[in-house]
Amino acid sequence: MNDAIATGLLEASIERVWNEHDGDKRLAALAEIYHPEARIYEPERSITGHAAISDTVAGVLADMPPDFRFAVTGPTLGHHGMAVTRWHGGPPGQITVSGADAVRILDGKIHEHWFFFDPAEAG
Repeated sequence: MNDAIATGLLEASIERVWNEHDGDKRLAALAEIYHPEARIYEPERSITGHAAISDTVAGVLADMPPDFRFAVTGPTLGHHGMAVTRWHGGPPGQITVSGADAVRILDGKIHEHWFFFDPAEAG
């Protein structure tokens, strides 16, 4: 598999799925980027399927300020059908959450997506 496919899918997922507030647009992006049997893994749970992933994204974004966005801080690296990248999220000029993602590609789409969150800094 071309490394650019894996890295491109990971970056597209952050931009077009995890930043998308419109449910119909998000589901369309999920269909393009994620395998029909895609599973995401967060530290406390796993979620399977486009509808459940879309609902999860909607819940995450509902808890954030309206101008909150995730951004790749990369570099995004990939080989053998896998890709990893670093990211952060927050309103413009702020970082309220950060971490790293890893994906595994199957049939040209994201099949598994792992989320790793950096520990919150003590304030």
